[in-house]
Amino acid sequence: MGRLAAVFCALAVLVSAAAEARPASKGWFAEGGLGAVAFLPPRASRGAALGPSLGVRVGRDLFSWLSLNVHVAASSHEAIVPPPPEGEWFQLYRGAGDLRLTGRFDRLALYAEGGAGLVMISSNVLGKLMITDPGEEFGVMFGGGAGFEYQLENRHYSVGIGVDAFFVPQFAKMAGLDSRAFLRYTY
Repeated sequence: MGRLAAVFCALAVLVSAAAEARPASKGWFAEGGLGAVAFLPPRASRGAALGPSLGVRVGRDLFSWLSLNVHVAASSHEAIVPPPPEGEWFQLYRGAGDLRLTGRFDRLALYAEGGAGLVMISSNVLGKLMITDPGEEFGVMFGGGAGFEYQLENRHYSVGIGVDAFFVPQFAKMAGLDSRAFLRYTY
């Protein structure tokens, strides 16, 4: 009889704990982030300064651990090239689709993501360093990243920090890191 009471008490504790847990919302989501893009060695990092970035991601949670996403991002960079000209800037526009794997631990979620897309550079100023060829402005991009998010009291909102690495083979094998803080809303 004592064991049966202990089992019922344990079940009552588990059920009440599960009832108190506020699961994160699942479904369609939108995410907006602000951060910075830094280019990795060898050539691109010498030709472009660290610059601010802005990104938007829209997706659908297929399961609690897997989502399909589409994202666009833009960053602006000062070109560090020999004069003339001086004080030149360029913008890098990126758009891609990716998959995100997520592991949730109560309010904290860790994720890893990867995908492919297109990139566009706004100027040929990096042609002086032979990073872009004359007339070259589009390329294919491959990327992946990781980060974490924290679910706020309202289960539809979460905030997070992420880092994405990207690689553009056409632009002299340009690679970079996009570090960002973001706000996510799940419908």
